Amino acid sequence: MKNIENSGSVSHGVTISPDSKYAFVSVEGIGKEPGSVEIFDLKELKSVTIAEIGKQAGGIAFWKMED
Repeated sequence: MKNIENSGSVSHGVTISPDSKYAFVSVEGIGKEPGSVEIFDLKELKSVTIAEIGKQAGGIAFWKMED
């Protein structure tokens, strides 16, 4: 088991991509800070990018559409 630090202080939700390569973590903003979704590469165990999404990032879901 390994803990990976994220960019915020209030992680709210985590989901894994269908191919198990990435984790998507929703992070709530505090006060006037925007919420965000931080994406982690699970092979490298590091952050890939952060998308600011507005206040109150309250969870996350990921689904795969069938072809």
